[in-house]
Amino acid sequence: MGDEENVGETPLEHGRGGIMHAVALGCALALALGGIGAAAWRLGIGQLAPQPTAVAAAVAATREGTLEPMDPFIANLGDEDGRRYLKATIQVEFYDSIVPPEFHRRLPQARDMLLTLFSSKTFADVRTPQGKAVLREEIVNRLNTVLNEDAVKAIYFTEFIVQ
Repeated sequence: MGDEENVGETPLEHGRGGIMHAVALGCALALALGGIGAAAWRLGIGQLAPQPTAVAAAVAATREGTLEPMDPFIANLGDEDGRRYLKATIQVEFYDSIVPPEFHRRLPQARDMLLTLFSSKTFADVRTPQGKAVLREEIVNRLNTVLNEDAVKAIYFTEFIVQ
């Protein structure tokens, strides 16, 4: 009975359907690969070498300056009752790989400015992460003012206690 179904077909007609399916599959595959390739090209995937200016900017952004520790600060906070105090130890990061000589010469002025800054703050000013971030910016600005140049990149609290 199985032979009766294939009686009218020739082997050539049976093979033609397989070839058409293979051609259609090949076209669909080529179209899909072309779309993927166009998307990768558009997104910049597979570039052989990054742009030289991008490399220089990335190196400059990741270059770390030198860190210089400062002696701990202890200051009364500016709260009305005057019972709270702050103890903070900081490390200063400079843009250059060496500490500017002016920093060590001006250390007494820098400590004075920072002690004045700490004693002007209240507990509410420094208790939140946002308050500490503002304090960091103020410290960087004050240190750069003392040094008469933009030498200080950032400061890091290594100890921060309010009691």
